[in-house]
Amino acid sequence: MSEIKSVAVAGASGNVGPHVVKALADAQFQVTVLTRSKKPGAYDPSVKVIEVDYASVESLAAALQGIDALVSTVSGTATEGQTILIDAAIAAGVKRFIPSEYGNCTTNPKLEAFPVYSSMAKVRQYVQEKAEAGKITWTVLACGGFLDFLFAKPILFNFANHKVTLYDGGDNRMSSTSLPNVGKAIVGILKNSAATKNKIVRTSEIIVTQNKILRIAQGLRPDIKWEISTAQTSAILKEGLDGVSAGDFSMPTIMKIIVSTALAGDVYGCAYDETDNELLGIKELTEEDLKRLVAERLG
Repeated sequence: MSEIKSVAVAGASGNVGPHVVKALADAQFQVTVLTRSKKPGAYDPSVKVIEVDYASVESLAAALQGIDALVSTVSGTATEGQTILIDAAIAAGVKRFIPSEYGNCTTNPKLEAFPVYSSMAKVRQYVQEKAEAGKITWTVLACGGFLDFLFAKPILFNFANHKVTLYDGGDNRMSSTSLPNVGKAIVGILKNSAATKNKIVRTSEIIVTQNKILRIAQGLRPDIKWEISTAQTSAILKEGLDGVSAGDFSMPTIMKIIVSTALAGDVYGCAYDETDNELLGIKELTEEDLKRLVAERLG
């Protein structure tokens, strides 16, 4: 039996947060959402909503009284500020902290000095230090790329216009998990709090490559002619890093760093050949499931 019963979620209005809140509520956890401002009807009636000042340890600690676990789903721009969440959690006696580090290669030491990843590394190192002192425990969830984004947004494929840019030839492998299953994986972590204590756990519904998806698309709809271009992740990464070095922190520049590392395959360990799916209760997709997802995007 898990010792975790009450869970607070920080950053619940972003891409990941709503799925985490729903999964926790469905699993009968006592859920509290921390928010800067309440929005009537934004959450299920069973979910408690508390207004907080994210810059104040005192405000957060007061809201976290009686909470067993704090799950952060804050956006990238607020990543480094999670140290305040950790301090507040410790002050309130929270047992477990899950940082907002949902991706495929965020824990790779090769990336710790890179923009975006450096903030995640600092937070991870901070909570690890606190855990070593016996003040709190932690779990990091590595979930691969969001399956929803891969098919709904023109990142790997532009299904609407039948265009694709093949990175490094298109055979780089990448783990991927849907947002609803990211939420379910969080539930799995908290239900198995002893087994996931102070660990990086990995979940992956499927390992994909661009060429694999393209072959499926061409097989399903041979009448569609795809416009195919190519690019090298190393060149795109250099563009992004050079841009940041020159003071350009715009989203297009940051996305070059994210995309070029996330799609670099085994260079940064983007595909998980070993996962914690069974422990977390995540079922892997079959080839037929993948074909169905592609077919839905083709229309």
